[in-house]
Amino acid sequence: MHYFKHIRLFFHIHWQQLKRKWLILPLLLLFPLFIVGGTIFIVASFFNIDENLSMSVGVVDLDQSTETTMIVELLEETSQLGTLNIHSLSETDAIDKIEDNEISSYIVLPENFAADLYTGKSVNLSVLGNPKQEIESHIIHELISSVMRHIQTAQANILLINEYAKRTTMDAETRSELVMNEFIRSLMSILGREQIVSEQRVENIATDSPVKYFSLSTFFVVITLWLLVIYYFFYREEDTRMQNRLRVYGVTPIGQAISRMLATLVLGCLLGVIALFTLYRLAKFPIYFDDIIHILQIFLLYSMGYIFTLILIETFISDGRIRMLMHSIITLSLIILSGAIIPTLYFPLYIQDILTYIPSYQALFWWQEILLNEKFYVEYWPLMIYTMISFLLFVTIATIKERVRE
Repeated sequence: MHYFKHIRLFFHIHWQQLKRKWLILPLLLLFPLFIVGGTIFIVASFFNIDENLSMSVGVVDLDQSTETTMIVELLEETSQLGTLNIHSLSETDAIDKIEDNEISSYIVLPENFAADLYTGKSVNLSVLGNPKQEIESHIIHELISSVMRHIQTAQANILLINEYAKRTTMDAETRSELVMNEFIRSLMSILGREQIVSEQRVENIATDSPVKYFSLSTFFVVITLWLLVIYYFFYREEDTRMQNRLRVYGVTPIGQAISRMLATLVLGCLLGVIALFTLYRLAKFPIYFDDIIHILQIFLLYSMGYIFTLILIETFISDGRIRMLMHSIITLSLIILSGAIIPTLYFPLYIQDILTYIPSYQALFWWQEILLNEKFYVEYWPLMIYTMISFLLFVTIATIKERVRE
């Protein structure tokens, strides 16, 4: 009972502090708004990507057979591969152009490609990517992998025709011409498909809807920085004598931290609702009542986990300047890894694999799903687990630290 009385008492003290210093708070809240707005405006200007931008690809023919020469000519002339601009190159020229960043990748037709195709041996096309154009290289690799699956399917038909032709009285020249015609028909069928790759469609929301994407990103970053500002607004470092006196009355650091968290959370929610309404009016998001509930629930979980992380760092570090530096580093890391400033699609693949464990990424991702993709389902478990772990770590460490002092 005394524990909850202490929380209520300190919560009341924080709100009295807010009433006394309410003139300072708007200035503190406007400062990150201008900084973040200007930064994201500059970043957003880099994402006006030309939709007609093509990827340059080289083709190296090591086989130099009639079939591979036909493949290279068809690849150069066809317009069915969308944004790919394909050129025939020697292997030396292809390597030089990769080093000069003039092509995204080059495809290698290996030696004995046509012979292996007719004899039933496994055939493959190698794709050597440009390390400076990682995303384009992966797109080309996926496209060629899909083409190879179609070629291997056509290879079975060619082998079947060749096998049955051998059992007839057909001469070798006529049989070769028949097999060649089947190869040409299969190749034209593959290159004439409207959709060669159908496995997965990757959307880049930052370029599809840049205004809405970066408006939502600004909302997220501003909310995060507001939580940090409000946390420090309510924070007051007590000297050793005052801490000892509070300890005599049974006041624990856990109770003080929870009261500060509640005060930060309440004020943060009020400002968050105002910011959400502003976002709705400016960016014209289609927001429904259920969407508002989901957005606020995500905000509460993310805010609680974030504040407990700040308190956890405060428990470890007693020096005020180092503590503020660590809080700033953690906050900046959460903002960058969320994809609010730079979309996560442009991150290296090894970083993208760990983003699902980052709470800020989860919060912004589900806000994007709700507001940009108009999804109705939200998965709360990652944020709930993060909040629970942060709280339990804080309580455990604060309790152990308090007992060591005693």
